[in-house]
Amino acid sequence: MKRLTLWALVALLVAVTVPASASTFLAMSQEELVAESDAVVIGEVMQVQSYWNEGATAIVTDALVRVSETLAGNADGVVQVRTFGGQVGPVRIEAHGFPVFEQGQRVVLHLRGDGESTRVVGYQQGHFRVLVRHSDGVQVAVPTVDDGAHVVTRDGAPAQPQRVRTLDTLRQEVRDAAADVRHELKSSVR
Repeated sequence: MKRLTLWALVALLVAVTVPASASTFLAMSQEELVAESDAVVIGEVMQVQSYWNEGATAIVTDALVRVSETLAGNADGVVQVRTFGGQVGPVRIEAHGFPVFEQGQRVVLHLRGDGESTRVVGYQQGHFRVLVRHSDGVQVAVPTVDDGAHVVTRDGAPAQPQRVRTLDTLRQEVRDAAADVRHELKSSVR
């Protein structure tokens, strides 16, 4: 019996350390991301905590984000964002395409709540890191889509990767998309 338990433990460790296969996601435009979001915010990650879900079948991570600016919709001053993946003790689950948060990180997030938790819309497509460009001190929004995430168009072709842009440019893109969404809603009601 001890030998079987040892082999089960070895198999679990191998399964946990083998790189995960790629994930595929449907590409979303800024208008689609905003339309699906309850809020789009700029903030700072204050705390990150990973834990096993209730059935102990997956690791999830909660990040507390202090909101410094709301670009669209409505958000509380602090939001708790849940994502799949993380590390508990020696076990790490890498979920390609899902947001990964680090304490102290500045972010732009497209958020949607389902009553139980808040998630990032579009997975990593709705998550940008805010960095300061050293050459000129300008804040830039850097997409977080990782190499293990395949983003495809509706016809299955690879999507164009998101681009790095200034934070001011992303702010304006979000505000323009929110205005377009509001205009479409008004038009559809008539």
